[in-house]
Amino acid sequence: VQAVTIDWFTEWPGEALTSVGTSAMVEHDLQLGEHLDNVVGMFKLIHQTVEEESKQFFNILRRHNYVTPTSYLELLSSFKSLLQLKREEINTKRNRLQIGLDKLSTTK
Repeated sequence: VQAVTIDWFTEWPGEALTSVGTSAMVEHDLQLGEHLDNVVGMFKLIHQTVEEESKQFFNILRRHNYVTPTSYLELLSSFKSLLQLKREEINTKRNRLQIGLDKLSTTK
C-alpha cells in the first residue's frame, strides 16, 4: 500500500497548553511578571483557534493543515525570540534618547 498517511496527531488539552506555556516562559525568565497568565492564555487561544480553523479548512477544501505540539512549541519559541529582539531595539532607542537628552542638558 502506497500513499497512506497515518494521522498520529491529537489535540493537546487546554491544561497541557497552559502548563507547557507557563514553564517555557518561566524557564527563560522573560520577566513577564503579572502578565504571565495573560500571555500564556494568548498562546493557548491562538493554538486552539488555529486547530479549529484547520478543521474548517479541511471541511471546506478537503486539505489538511496539521497543528501539532511542535507547532505550539514553535509559537513559544517565536515569541521569545521576538520579545528579545524588541527589547534590544527599545534599549538601543532609549540609550540614544538618553545620550541626546544629556547633550541637550550640558549645552544649556
